[in-house]
Amino acid sequence: MKDFIFRNDTKLLFRNDIRNTVAEISGGHKVMFVYGGGSVYRNGCHDDIVEALGKAGIPFVEYGDSSRELCKIQEGIRQAKANGVTMIIGAGGASVMDSAKLMAFGFYHEDTLWDYVKGRDPYGLQRLPIALIPTYPSSGSENGLGAVSVDSRTGDYGTAYGIAADYALLCPKYSLTLDRKMTAYTGLVTLVQLSACILGDRNRMSYDAGILYIRNVLQATRTLMENPDDLDARGVIMLGASLSTSSRMGIGKEETYAYDIYELEFLPEKLFGSSYRRSLTSVFPRFLKAMGRHHGEDIRKYYMDAFGYDKSIEESSKELTTLFESFGVDMYFDGDITRKQVDSVPCHTELSADEVFDMMQSLVR
Repeated sequence: MKDFIFRNDTKLLFRNDIRNTVAEISGGHKVMFVYGGGSVYRNGCHDDIVEALGKAGIPFVEYGDSSRELCKIQEGIRQAKANGVTMIIGAGGASVMDSAKLMAFGFYHEDTLWDYVKGRDPYGLQRLPIALIPTYPSSGSENGLGAVSVDSRTGDYGTAYGIAADYALLCPKYSLTLDRKMTAYTGLVTLVQLSACILGDRNRMSYDAGILYIRNVLQATRTLMENPDDLDARGVIMLGASLSTSSRMGIGKEETYAYDIYELEFLPEKLFGSSYRRSLTSVFPRFLKAMGRHHGEDIRKYYMDAFGYDKSIEESSKELTTLFESFGVDMYFDGDITRKQVDSVPCHTELSADEVFDMMQSLVR
């Protein structure tokens, strides 16, 4: 069996009501409550956190409109320092949670923060305590080590890998305000991220567990298309997203080709102005088709185990595209792209430039 590490940096707290838990974990601190736009108001998360901190007499400041933009993260660090903050609570999607991690870490490493975003190892270094609350489940950032930042002023971006939250509070009711399409994306993105973990996994226990997670997430997504108020189904997706970034998945991987999906999904973001969720889901079946030429045994096994598809990889990829479309998501983009445009986007993958271009062309309606 291949060597592996089971990491337990973050305590996952599954709660239907987070208020008591927020008060417990933030006792003795001065909190900076970090969030993005208006969704935390619509889903009730903002009111719950403010009420919990206020009733417990815990001092706090708010930092809204947060994002992965470096300038917003730097502004948040300055606000935390100016107010004597000793803990950060971040609530929202991946962008907000990543920004909260980087603020907590940057509190002590502000001058060199971009060095860590570009690859310097931050694991184990001093930071503020962090609690994260996903309101858009799918990224798993609340339980992962990665924190992405972008600097639109220069066009540069990167991922600081090694910043873990102390607590992740999973509360399914906060995703009730998502519409049908956004709800579908929470399940499909989680499915893709779980799949990237298990493709090529040679450890039978973690592979089989991953297949079970995928099947449950797919069933939960189907359930929510019929009954969007089903909190059990929302909880399955939320837990699946957290598991997709945990050390419990993919512990027998000997090759990391499946993670190329994260390089390739960035191309439609740049070429078509796509969101991460739409890009990731639309690229995935085409990615499997392309990778099938290099890792056919793995891809065929995955298709059979996860979906019961026993046709050729090409036909199975078409079926997966049709399956995703059945949830109301668009698997194609409008417009034209050139080889020069595709080649201009940095992409680190074992696929050839011709294969990448063919993949991007297959996305055009």
